[in-house]
Amino acid sequence: QWKQLENLYFREKKFAVEVHDPRRISVSRRTFGQSGLVVQTWYANTSLIKSIWVMAISQHQFYLDRKQSKAKIPSARSLDDIAMDLTEMGTPKVSKLVTLEAKNQLIMASNGSLISSGSQDSEVSEEQKKEKIMELKKKEKLLQEKLLQKVEELKKICLREAELTGKVPKEYPLGAGEEPPQVRRRVGTAFKLDDNLLPSEEDPTLQDLESNFIIHQKLVEAAKKLASEPDLCKNVKKKRKQEYADAVKKLQEIENSINEYRIKCGKKPTQKSTLALPGERIP
Repeated sequence: QWKQLENLYFREKKFAVEVHDPRRISVSRRTFGQSGLVVQTWYANTSLIKSIWVMAISQHQFYLDRKQSKAKIPSARSLDDIAMDLTEMGTPKVSKLVTLEAKNQLIMASNGSLISSGSQDSEVSEEQKKEKIMELKKKEKLLQEKLLQKVEELKKICLREAELTGKVPKEYPLGAGEEPPQVRRRVGTAFKLDDNLLPSEEDPTLQDLESNFIIHQKLVEAAKKLASEPDLCKNVKKKRKQEYADAVKKLQEIENSINEYRIKCGKKPTQKSTLALPGERIP
């Protein structure tokens, strides 16, 4: 029923009707103003939605004019006279609604509501306006706090990247007049092989296998350090653990190849990976 109508509005391709239903009680903490509000929504192209909204506003104004005329017209008048009076009263209202969009600054090209149309039943009390403004300010404050929190998280991520690469990324958020921080590359992200570590074997094949083992041993140490870093998200930590496990497996395969070649050549096998990596478990 028209007397239960709260609002008629459209946004882009959406047309909605808000109706007050006293049988429904809202339990959401986010709602404010009147409770028991039911929203019916339809979607179409923007021009059609806009036309439907204008017709709905006109129909609502017709209801208001009819309601007002009922109070003024005596009961002895005929239905034809009443219809004639309603037509005369409704015509200027409809023409007013046609030009309303150009005159009323509250109605945008893709936005309009019953409140912005200037309908007689659309007046909102000052108390409700204050409540809505306070609610919006509260939401704005929460969003600003969340934004600051995300900015701080982004700064930490950018600083960690700078420690690995030695260069501050361009995504680092800077305030007005703020200079990017100077970050040194973290020690331990690069490994250098000492020439004395490479064994001097007479057999070139065995020499290559031993050199390959030492290189992969350093890769295992690097993967272990990366996997043991604190404050890692679950997916990154899982990925780095898997990379570490793959590196350990590859190192064991290289040692097996060395031992197979040493046995083939009549030499004793070794246990380098177990001695070099006493603890493979990541804390």
